[in-house]
Amino acid sequence: MKIMLTIFLSIFLSKGCAQDQELSDVKVVYGANTRGYHRMITIENGTFSLVSQRDGKPSVVNLTDAQWKKLAELYSKIDLKTFNDLEGPTMERAYDGKPHADMTIVVKDKTYTTKGFDHTIPPAKIKEFVDYINKIADDSVLKNPILGSYVVEELVGVNVAEKNYFISFDNDKISGFMGCNMYSGTYKLNKESITISPLMSTKKYCENELKNEETWFKIASNVSHFEIENKTIYLLNNDNKVVLKATKR
Repeated sequence: MKIMLTIFLSIFLSKGCAQDQELSDVKVVYGANTRGYHRMITIENGTFSLVSQRDGKPSVVNLTDAQWKKLAELYSKIDLKTFNDLEGPTMERAYDGKPHADMTIVVKDKTYTTKGFDHTIPPAKIKEFVDYINKIADDSVLKNPILGSYVVEELVGVNVAEKNYFISFDNDKISGFMGCNMYSGTYKLNKESITISPLMSTKKYCENELKNEETWFKIASNVSHFEIENKTIYLLNNDNKVVLKATKR
């Protein structure tokens, strides 16, 4: 596969904007971060690796020859002369509406880095490439349908959309923020069933924000299953009542 990739890159890189780059000299890093969300994609030496949680270990994503070919084709369109000046058209990251993202390309002894953009809303000149590597990353974690970070919109039927609460699911870990303290714990999935372990949190006191937090800590252990509609997740108890509604960032 690496031999095929070298051939593909040799063909496409010789014709595109990103010229004079041999495979052994190119490293591409895409990062997106905010509270409760972390993604790092690294493409180097014919390897596509993904980290989905802070301090997590990279996992290698096996790409087909067709995927490597398309990746090389999209990469060849990138113009390194203007790369350092690229910035996103939106600023949702300024208020945690989107994770902050950037992309770096290392070619021999030169490093090129964008000025930053909202995750999933990259600059137009690299949009095809960024969208494609994120699709590869998303597809690689589809076995766990709830992975990701979500904005909490309802808690036990109460609208909390303006509170900036969030909940995140990593491989087997749950974390989030419900008004005062950061919390974390573990969870187990079995098809559409989910069991959440007792949650741990920091110990700050917030006079006007503890009520919802305490409510969530009490009901989290009663969550028994989930439903997903588009990007929205519903956590339900044994009585089939929705205890939490949240939408993926």
